[in-house]
Amino acid sequence: MRLMILSLLLLAAPACAQDKAYSAFPTGEGDPGAITCRPPQRIPGERLPGPEVCKKNSVWAQYRRDSMDVAPDGKHDITLKASNVGPGRNCRQVGGGGGATSGNSISMVCE
Repeated sequence: MRLMILSLLLLAAPACAQDKAYSAFPTGEGDPGAITCRPPQRIPGERLPGPEVCKKNSVWAQYRRDSMDVAPDGKHDITLKASNVGPGRNCRQVGGGGGATSGNSISMVCE
């Protein structure tokens, strides 16, 4: 019985798994339901990079329309300036002090 259940799960797994595309700067182009992942980015002052960030193309497209991105830490949303948007930029997070205060502004500066 266990072997039969395991076999069914293995057969169903590829149908449930969705292929992911990778982009250094996902724009949301293509199939809105497809998943695009941004590779880990360097977090200023940290030894290890942040996590891979995966979202549907429709979500990435909304981020770009709103001039937003996901911070290198993978947790916060950050604003992008139009002159700084695009792949291959040397970007770093600025602002957003620590502590329990709210309303800290985090933005991205690209050079």
